[in-house]
Amino acid sequence: MTEGLGDGPTTRLGMPRVGRVHLILFALVYGLQGVVFAYVINFNQLYMKASGLEETTINDVQTFAIILPFALKFLFGPISDRFNPLGLGHRRPFIGFGILMQSLGLIGLALINPGQHVGGFAAVALITVLGLAIYDTCCDGLIVDVTPEADRPRVQSIVMVARFVAATIMTFAFGHFLSETGIGPGKSGWILYTCAALGLPPLALTLVIRERREGHPGDQFDWHALKVLIRPKGLALIAFGLLYALPGWGVEINLPLFYASSGFDESDVGLCGAARLSGRAVGAILLPLATPILGRKGTILLGVVGLIGSTMAHAVISVGDVATAAGLGFLFGVANGWNDVLFATLAMGAADPRLAASTFALFMAVTNLNILGGSLFGRGLVALDGSYPPLFLLAGLMMLPALLLVGPLARLAPRASDAKDRPDEFLA
Repeated sequence: MTEGLGDGPTTRLGMPRVGRVHLILFALVYGLQGVVFAYVINFNQLYMKASGLEETTINDVQTFAIILPFALKFLFGPISDRFNPLGLGHRRPFIGFGILMQSLGLIGLALINPGQHVGGFAAVALITVLGLAIYDTCCDGLIVDVTPEADRPRVQSIVMVARFVAATIMTFAFGHFLSETGIGPGKSGWILYTCAALGLPPLALTLVIRERREGHPGDQFDWHALKVLIRPKGLALIAFGLLYALPGWGVEINLPLFYASSGFDESDVGLCGAARLSGRAVGAILLPLATPILGRKGTILLGVVGLIGSTMAHAVISVGDVATAAGLGFLFGVANGWNDVLFATLAMGAADPRLAASTFALFMAVTNLNILGGSLFGRGLVALDGSYPPLFLLAGLMMLPALLLVGPLARLAPRASDAKDRPDEFLA
């Protein structure tokens, strides 16, 4: 490989690629998301339960803290696209601010007992996830800005693997130590302090990396770029995002409570969570490798079928069967990781460079509405008197209409590569 002059490395065939410094920043930011994801998804509900809250309240707090920031996530895209604070860039000031907000929120969560101050805990949790939504959106905008079309699958695979590997390691570690120390206020605050401290490396790199100050796509800000969302192929992409993500997340976010109801301890929950997340990493790695072999249509079809099957298979898990739960969790993770990279790659191609962060975030916001799946799953659980198997089967059936979108998505033409948008690979 050779180094381009300010354009990042190129392959031997001369195809441009994202440079190392930007890749490191992207991987660190996504890795940080994975760390917070590991705690929030696998242990935050158990933390609230240990403080004495009822499961309905726990589900409401979890949904409120996650759904509102991600429902409003698209608003941070236009802000980042439009404004360049102090000439520091359209992306990195907002990335740094979001990381700082998240770290302060995590520290605040460690200081509040949700059983005594559920409103305060929910508010601080909201602030924490809001910080994540800000830096996530603006980092995605930077990725779209600097990634040539040919390099999109590789970049999306790298960043999602970084997130899933970080989440896997921390889920396993958190579960192992919590089985020794216990979970709840006064016992496991160190996890939140650890998550906050791990925000320092990406924050430091955000402060020193240079972002293009002239000729940035955001300088061409044009609201007409939003029309990409209402074109037929854009609508097909949005529909696919809803159909694969909403029921899948409804299962994902409720699995820790399902494991607890099946007699698993914190160590078992950590093991099964790590299996799912490692599966996500494997799925993210396999997608770009399999695409040249299967073609776009084959990759979409296999992703949908795999997610339907692995979701419905959870209905066979019996009380105390950790091995089966971990194995099915791994396959469920593979299917999710595969579809996550697939959808993000399609969304990058559909995003308009004039509003890169906005249009990409709006496409991705569809998958963020998956948080509603968690609430619907929780309500369904109450209606079925705590019986999980029917809900696993129903979640799989809800994904079946996605099979009708395989053809239209396979014909979705990627946006042409914008060579002028390749990265300035220098440090300030």
